[in-house]
Amino acid sequence: MENEVQTTVLVTGFGPFGNYKVNPSWEAVKLLPKLFDESEKSDIKLIIEEIAVAYESVSSKVKELWQKHRPSIIVHVGVSYVANCLTIECQANSKGYNRPDVFDKCPKEENIDHITLKTKCNVQDLCEIVSKKLEDQNCKVCISYDAGRYLCEYIYYQSLSIEEPQVLFIHVPETKIYPIEKTAQGLFEILVQLIACTCNNK
Repeated sequence: MENEVQTTVLVTGFGPFGNYKVNPSWEAVKLLPKLFDESEKSDIKLIIEEIAVAYESVSSKVKELWQKHRPSIIVHVGVSYVANCLTIECQANSKGYNRPDVFDKCPKEENIDHITLKTKCNVQDLCEIVSKKLEDQNCKVCISYDAGRYLCEYIYYQSLSIEEPQVLFIHVPETKIYPIEKTAQGLFEILVQLIACTCNNK
């Protein structure tokens, strides 16, 4: 008899842009299904998706994925050239996105009020618990309140606007700092803890 699926988790990574012909965020996310299979967490339905670095794509894709899967947890992952560890972002803004995407476009913001949305996740506890778990692997986790006003923060805001699911954004460092395998393991540990917290609060 199959175990009942208790938690649907959606994790996204970004596609190529700028100097990132291969985006470390998506490469790490692609390794997560194997890590979950090896952990035998059969009560978790994991969905992964690559997202184009484009504002219009993000706006439509976030709504589409939410309506299709109704995940209770959404975690977006993106690369940051300034990150020196796994960086959990705490908030996202509704406007101020002046940096053009891969199609040289920016979102229209004339009729948008400036709103800052914060994640409902207990980021401080999450960071502390996962940091301890990853000590032996020399993989660190930290907190940030500035997601960069580009596609990373933009997708975060779009998902936070849904309100119902637990939403988190994680910036990962370049591969010269953390190999893809280390990044993926760190993301896995964050997800495991986030899932545990969400299930306990049901």
